[in-house]
Amino acid sequence: MKASIYSLILGFVLSSVYSQSPIIPRFGSESVGRVEGAYYKDINGFLDQYAGTWLYMNDNALLKIVLVKKLMFYKVTGFKNYYEDYLIGEYQYIENGVEKVNTLSNLSNTYTDITDYNLYSVAMAKKYSPPSCPECSEDEKRLLLDFNEPSRRNIWNGISNDFVIRKFTENGVTKLKVQFVYTGNGLESLNTIDGPPANVNSFSVPYGEYVLIKQP
Repeated sequence: MKASIYSLILGFVLSSVYSQSPIIPRFGSESVGRVEGAYYKDINGFLDQYAGTWLYMNDNALLKIVLVKKLMFYKVTGFKNYYEDYLIGEYQYIENGVEKVNTLSNLSNTYTDITDYNLYSVAMAKKYSPPSCPECSEDEKRLLLDFNEPSRRNIWNGISNDFVIRKFTENGVTKLKVQFVYTGNGLESLNTIDGPPANVNSFSVPYGEYVLIKQP
């Protein structure tokens, strides 16, 4: 009985929100964030293909990425507030048997700021969008995400990078190609927000290309 009442209340709340929020395609021709209270919805399910657990392994490294679709996230910008569908994610990286970073537990947190997740979707990437994709078809779309790491968050202006993913199937196996590229100015010493310069311009996960396999 309680479950039925809860379902009715939830349905009423969602119906109320939807009725007041104009729905705009998230990956359509309209720019995100121009309409107050709008819901920029992933109408065609572009983000769905990436959701799941992905694993890369070689002789000395393991990279595990878990991606989750987050519906109707309320975005507060200080200009216009709106709702948006996102792909969020966290990761684990092990090198030579030593765990360098593990943010997977962060997925269980509920944030009001999407940037508190260490991976979140930003925009579609076309074939020739940097980093380019020679093997992509002319009209194929990839996904650009913002990538961060907890120990790097206090670096002023952050460390610029492109983290672009592409799903494909090879010999019946579902795979994810990750292009992780540094886009900064090459400085080896960056100022921190609340401390001395940090002699880093990279993350625990090395820049490069990775091919991950979809896990059951």
